[in-house]
Amino acid sequence: MDLNWLLNECNDPYQLERLFYVERYAWLSLSPDMCAVISLDGQFEDVNTHWEKTTGISREDLQGAYLMEHIHFDDRERALADMQKLITSDIGSTTFSFRFLCKDDKYKKLNWNVIFSPDHNAYFSTVHDPTKDENSITQLAYRDVLTGLPNRLALEEALPDVLTQAIDADTRGAILFIDLDGFKEVNDTLGHKAGDTLLVRAAARMNYVVGQQGTTYRQGGDEFMVVLPKSPDRAFAAGIAGQLVERLRSHYVIDGQRVNTGASMGIAVFPTDADNGTDLMEKADQAMYQVKRGGKNNFAFFGDKIEPQKED
Repeated sequence: MDLNWLLNECNDPYQLERLFYVERYAWLSLSPDMCAVISLDGQFEDVNTHWEKTTGISREDLQGAYLMEHIHFDDRERALADMQKLITSDIGSTTFSFRFLCKDDKYKKLNWNVIFSPDHNAYFSTVHDPTKDENSITQLAYRDVLTGLPNRLALEEALPDVLTQAIDADTRGAILFIDLDGFKEVNDTLGHKAGDTLLVRAAARMNYVVGQQGTTYRQGGDEFMVVLPKSPDRAFAAGIAGQLVERLRSHYVIDGQRVNTGASMGIAVFPTDADNGTDLMEKADQAMYQVKRGGKNNFAFFGDKIEPQKED
């Protein structure tokens, strides 16, 4: 793609709109901070998923709202004047803070870094909560930016210790490899923002089911892992897996649309199926694909025989 041609010579509004959309989506998805795209009249056009954790306001509720409604009355004139200066003066960016109205009518002071983009005719803002403990680079490396779950790197680091603890406690452990069924269709029909919302909601459901009995990790894309460090028998792991399948097959409402998905899940047990983390994850992966071939939206242990679903 010739970016210079697109910006300077392309007369196709669709191609330009597509370029700006991809650029904006990447920025919102990859930032570890709260981010927002705000129109000239102060409306939240787009935000990422980090706002709910800090303010209690979901992305769906914040999108379409107006910034002025969330600025404390005593801070409103100064904050809006600072944003207006980005348009009327030569400064490229500005930084300010004000009390932001969160859920349940509580105010929280947030730090804002804002630029105005003439190409997008909108403000781009990154927002940070100064009361929050600063995450080190190391901590961020082990955290999935979108869902907030530990990531694959964290899993690979933690798994050897988990298995060692299972040996010391003379118990079994289990890994559940989870792949969301129908995620691609949501992305293709409703867009990437809806897909991101689905991933965040699914991650929250998994965390709710697993609770203190294990840890949920995001592998990447629509794949997740659940590690159960103390799984005394197959029935215990099957019970967790069954609850996860039921929770993940329940419909979601995203941007006013009813979305139905499911989950295919493979389970590998330590030390029965493998005596190390790498092989254990591979066996769980193989079991998950058996479920996919058998009709999806279910779970199976490594070694279970599942008949492939016949096509009509």
